[in-house]
Amino acid sequence: MFLSHLNVLDLGSYVAGPATATVLSDFGADVVKVEPLTGDPYRTLLGGVLAEYPNFFWDQDSRNKRSLAIDFTTPEGRDAIERLIRRADVVITNYRPELLERLKFTYANVRELNEKIIYGQVNSYGLKGPDANRTGFDATAWWARSGLMDHVRRPLSPHAISAPGMGDHPTSMALFGGIMAALYRRERTGEGAHVHTSLLANGAWAHSMMMQGAIVGFDYSDRRDTGETRATPLATVYETRDGRTILLSILNHAKEWPKFAAALGHPEWAEDARFLDQVARFEHREELHALIATAFLGNDSDVWCEKLDCAGITYSLAQRMSEVIADEQVHANDILTEVEPGSHFYAYTVNSPIWVADSEKRQPRLAPNIGQHTQEILTEIGFSAEEREQMIQQGIARQHHDE
Repeated sequence: MFLSHLNVLDLGSYVAGPATATVLSDFGADVVKVEPLTGDPYRTLLGGVLAEYPNFFWDQDSRNKRSLAIDFTTPEGRDAIERLIRRADVVITNYRPELLERLKFTYANVRELNEKIIYGQVNSYGLKGPDANRTGFDATAWWARSGLMDHVRRPLSPHAISAPGMGDHPTSMALFGGIMAALYRRERTGEGAHVHTSLLANGAWAHSMMMQGAIVGFDYSDRRDTGETRATPLATVYETRDGRTILLSILNHAKEWPKFAAALGHPEWAEDARFLDQVARFEHREELHALIATAFLGNDSDVWCEKLDCAGITYSLAQRMSEVIADEQVHANDILTEVEPGSHFYAYTVNSPIWVADSEKRQPRLAPNIGQHTQEILTEIGFSAEEREQMIQQGIARQHHDE
């Protein structure tokens, strides 16, 4: 694994920063997850709502890591973190800037201890401006603030809440890319770096095509109506007889339109003057939409999927979660990857979305318990057995004990 030489310090909580450390760990990095004595609050995000299930949020984003549970506001705890910083290649944090100032864990503070450090930082709204220290999560900063929440809905329908982690995980990949670029630069120059991204910046990047339109005046936010779904009849959604939804994405009209018309059982549409070319189809878009909608309602989704597949049409069925986790394509491409063997709940976990040819990725190890590796890590950074025991007895550090 090509990152097996890297020491990474995960000095964050919840998702966007720590998930970056998870990706680094997938490629072999040794990640020390620093937690308070009560554990990262992400561990209890599901609370008692889904008590009958394992904490699958935490388990997904904390695989492969080693847990050090310690109170770093104490002199001894601070000493332990500073020793870890001195040996680290990468420090990752998503604490708010003012909290990092208060804790003295800013890039400037960390660089004093290790001038070659790659310091990866993510926050909600960026490091400048009036909201630099505003609390936020991906739902607020990535989804709502960026305009995605308002745009990604059917016209005039209520706003939807984003899926958990939907903005955190792409943001973590942006930070991963920045860290890898900084590591490359360090190989060339020997210099460390401060790498930063934000949830807001990544929401804007995800929404950048429409934002770029708004810059030149193409902003229809206040003028959207229910007819919008009929404006592009070859790139919209249709319901089937069995209540499923099919999304068309036919952009190469010259190639796909005749085949699509034939697949629907209406090859004559391709010769119809109303639909003969792209301009004509746009002029008669509402008529075309109505014809296609009626056709799709005439059969079940499995029939349409087979017909569209045979015709080579660009589309997808809106899959249910049970279908996604059983999808042959997902398994064939290691998107769901097998976890380490053992007596536990999981056969698979969602893999990080990058592969490097001829480079091995780690088989995912289970997420650690609180302080599972405290003794091990403190030993590695030079604390004696007596010092370690004293720290645990005094409530400065916590060591997990198997039941």
